[in-house]
Amino acid sequence: MADTKSHPTGSAFTESDGINYRGIVVFMVILTVTTLVCEGIVVGLFKYFDAQAVATTAARAPLAVPAGTMPPPPNLVTDEPGTLKKFQATEEETLHTYGWMDKNAGVVRLPIDRAKELLLERGLPAVGDAPAEPAKAQNAKAEIKK
Repeated sequence: MADTKSHPTGSAFTESDGINYRGIVVFMVILTVTTLVCEGIVVGLFKYFDAQAVATTAARAPLAVPAGTMPPPPNLVTDEPGTLKKFQATEEETLHTYGWMDKNAGVVRLPIDRAKELLLERGLPAVGDAPAEPAKAQNAKAEIKK
C-alpha cells in the first residue's frame, strides 16, 4: 500500500460572477451628470422666477385691494349664533316699534300689533272688479267641457 500515485490536477474551473462592472460605473457617471445638469436648470429657473417676481411686484396691480378692506358680501360668518341673535333683535325692533319708512313721502312704519288692530277696524281695502278672464282661458275651458 505504500505505492500510491497521485496525479496532479490542474486548477479547478471557476465560473465568473457575470456582472459587468464597467457598465455599472458608466451608468453611475451618466446618472450623476444628468442629476447635476437638472439641478443646475432648476436652480437657474428659481433665480429667474424670483427676479421676475421682484420686478412685477414693484408695479402694483391697479385693481389690488388694500389689506384692511373687507370683501363684498356675503362674508364668512365666524360667530353664527351671535350674528343670528343680532339679526333677530334687529327684526324684532323693526316689527315692534314706530319708524319712518320714507320721511319725505310721509310713510311710517307701525308696530305689527297696531297694524293688525287697524286692519281689523278698517277692514281690507276694497279691490275693484276682477278683470275678465282672457279669451284664451275661456276657450280652453269650453274645449275641456266638450
